Amino acid sequence: MKQSALTVTILMIFTVIVYGQPDESVPPPQDSLQVPEEIAFPPEDITADSVLNSPSSVLQEFFQALRTGDNLVISRLISKDGLEEIDTMLDVLKENLSDNEETTMSRLSAAGYTATADEMKHWSSTDYLSETVVLPMMQARYSSYDMQIEDYISNSNELVIPLLFITASGVELHYDAVLVKENDQWKVTNFMGLNSFP
Repeated sequence: MKQSALTVTILMIFTVIVYGQPDESVPPPQDSLQVPEEIAFPPEDITADSVLNSPSSVLQEFFQALRTGDNLVISRLISKDGLEEIDTMLDVLKENLSDNEETTMSRLSAAGYTATADEMKHWSSTDYLSETVVLPMMQARYSSYDMQIEDYISNSNELVIPLLFITASGVELHYDAVLVKENDQWKVTNFMGLNSFP
């Protein structure tokens, strides 16, 4: 009998230790008709995709990639229409290689291309773009400028955005960039220098 009482007492002490006493700070359950207090959620992260994918941020990233020769970023941010423009220039390049390979290759080698004529004849527009933006002369073209994005209105899936390029000596050059939205991502169709490869 004493052992049973002792066992019950030990079990009660163990239960209190493990499960504890009811916490008075825990609010009682609410009736389903009661309106709970408004829950404050943290504000959205300002580096969300919507901000990183703004036309201005895409243009800044694109410009910086041209200055550093980052062909992966350029390939990611150029639009289908932009690649079609590159493809038009590539057709001219391939035609020149067919008409006068020696002279064309001499000019391309002087510009910094290292591919052979046979490799160039099999290039896609992405290949041509990637091989061109890494050229030192292309990086130098953009490194001499700072870029300012002027006022624009974003109200459609195609934007014409005025840019101001300024050299260290203060020379200013205005150019309109064209961006289009593809699969909810802003991409560059036209940008200064993209239609004038070496």
